[in-house]
Amino acid sequence: MTDDILAEEVTTPESPIMEKLTAAVVTVFGLAMLVAARGIVLRNEPGGVDPRWWPTVIAVGIIACGLWMTFNAFRGVAIERTVDESSGQGWIQVGITVGALAVVLVLWHFGVGFLVLGPAYLIATNWVYGLRRWTTLLLFPAIIAGLLYLVFMLLLKVPL
Repeated sequence: MTDDILAEEVTTPESPIMEKLTAAVVTVFGLAMLVAARGIVLRNEPGGVDPRWWPTVIAVGIIACGLWMTFNAFRGVAIERTVDESSGQGWIQVGITVGALAVVLVLWHFGVGFLVLGPAYLIATNWVYGLRRWTTLLLFPAIIAGLLYLVFMLLLKVPL
C-alpha cells in the first residue's frame, strides 16, 4: 500500500550541477540588470527617487535571491518539491487566465477603471485556480488593489 502511494508521487531528481548553474544564471541576470539600470541616462537629476531607482531595487533583489540559491546549492541543501504532471485541467486554467486578461485589457480600453478590473481579475483567477475561501476571494484582491492604487495613484501620481 505504501509503495503504491510513493510510486504515484512525482518528484524531481536531485541535480547539484543544475542547482549551481541555475543559481549562477540568476545571479548573472541580476548583475546585468543592475548594470543596465544604473546605465539609464537622465536628462536632469531629479534627486531622490528617479527612473533608475526601481530597476536597481529589483536587480538587487534578484542578485540577493541568486546568491541565496548559490549558498544553498553549495551547501547541498535539498529543496523539497513535488512536480505535478501536466494535465488538461492545467492548460484550461492557463487558457482561462489569458482570456480573462484579454477581457480586462478590452474593458480597460473602453474606460472601465482599475479599481473595478483589478479585483475582478484577481477574484476570477483565484476561483479558476481553486481558491475558495472568502479571504482569498475577496479580502486578498481588495488589499492588493488598494495598495496598488495607493502607491501608483496617490504616491507616484501615475494614472491607472
